[in-house]
Amino acid sequence: MANFLNDPDFVKLHLAHFINFMGRDGYSAEMAQEEFPRLRETVGLDANPKKYLFLPRTGSRFPLDRRKKVMIALTYHKAGDHAYFAYSQDLSA
Repeated sequence: MANFLNDPDFVKLHLAHFINFMGRDGYSAEMAQEEFPRLRETVGLDANPKKYLFLPRTGSRFPLDRRKKVMIALTYHKAGDHAYFAYSQDLSA
């Protein structure tokens, strides 16, 4: 069902959209690239950030509070929606 999540083309699209949305919200591309793998591991298709909120971020160069983590998880989910739309358009073309 969710095999597209592991497709390298989808992951590239998702990361590109995520970086753009994070930039719009005032975060750097480096931070977006650092958070993307953490989000990918913990936030599911239902955009539930529960695991991400409790994920240890030891060694991260970017401190985040709970509110920022929730907003970043929602941004990740929105970027996934946009990436899936672009991905599905590419498949149907």
